[in-house]
Amino acid sequence: MQVGYTLPKNLTSRLGIQKARVYVMSQNLLTFTKYTGYDPEIGGGVMSIDRGIYPQARSFMVGLNLGF
Repeated sequence: MQVGYTLPKNLTSRLGIQKARVYVMSQNLLTFTKYTGYDPEIGGGVMSIDRGIYPQARSFMVGLNLGF
């Protein structure tokens, strides 16, 4: 999931920038399943037993895109 905001041109032109965008992004935010183990995507190889492996980590990223 990614949410962003592009700054207005009247603000960016004063800074000498053509385009500026600020964003926040996340991966593995939610998992919807009736699976009772930790994570249905991480299999153990033998008959897809998960062996109690911890779920995939959530990641968050904040960024800034600039165009000059």
